[in-house]
Amino acid sequence: MDEARNIKGVVNRTFHANGVMDECTVNERNVLHTSVGALIPRYEYTDVRTKNLKSLSFYEDGSIHGVSLNEQTAIDTPLGEFPAELVTFYPDGALNSVFPLNGQMGFGWSEKEEGELAKSYDFALPFGDMSVKLNGMRFYPDGKLKSLMFWPGETIPLKTPVGDFSARIGIRLFDDGALESFEPSAPIMLDTPIGQVRAYDVDAIGVTADSNSVHFGHEGDLVQIKTSGDVIVQNETTGRTTVSSRTRIGLTDDTLVKLPLTLSFEEGQVTIDDGKETFTFPIEGNRFLTLSDLDLSGFRCSGECDGCPGCE
Repeated sequence: MDEARNIKGVVNRTFHANGVMDECTVNERNVLHTSVGALIPRYEYTDVRTKNLKSLSFYEDGSIHGVSLNEQTAIDTPLGEFPAELVTFYPDGALNSVFPLNGQMGFGWSEKEEGELAKSYDFALPFGDMSVKLNGMRFYPDGKLKSLMFWPGETIPLKTPVGDFSARIGIRLFDDGALESFEPSAPIMLDTPIGQVRAYDVDAIGVTADSNSVHFGHEGDLVQIKTSGDVIVQNETTGRTTVSSRTRIGLTDDTLVKLPLTLSFEEGQVTIDDGKETFTFPIEGNRFLTLSDLDLSGFRCSGECDGCPGCE
């Protein structure tokens, strides 16, 4: 359905290449009837925490992509009723993501103040129950939980196929509810097909739970890990190959950080991705040595010293 044609009070807009409205801001009250109930897009700007952003976004066929709500609204989700200030949908109208809070953090409103509004929610998951202060959640098109995004600084104890650890940022689930990936709150040493590797993303993006450092297969096997430093591959015929982390300025400050290498394990091979190039090696017939970056100046401290190599 072309919802973009029926919006009142449009004051700013952009368009897709096919002429359908992409995003818009409105200054009149609109009521949208969606799969999660009636939603009223942002049309008022009432206080310092109100984001000055687009009220609505649309797919190229005119169906609703995202709604920034005029006020926090209780919506129906596959997990029950949750408050929301920002909601996104799949093209067919199924719920994609829910964000309970969506305040503007800056000069007039701090992350600490926004965090005081954030609430903890309880989840009963196949691998354990958890209570976490939530930033957002995503769903698969069929309504099953896809990922939980934690509030910045929040950490939780987590049972995983390779042990019990503390997790930050968020977790991602398979559609059957099994744990697909998590982000450790501090560097952790894991056994992999090429030996022990320290897992951690020094520059992890804290607004998504889809790019975590530790990934599992459906059977709980370790299939991917992120680490910073060097991986040395020694072969009796071809000699030595070294793959090293690239560096850049951190996302949140001016600290120079080593970006993670992504190591993927599949069918007796390891593929190493440094962010620009990929290198694939058979595991049999090669020797591997992983040298983690032990200069932890680029690591974001989680406040949990137990198990952190920077505190040993």
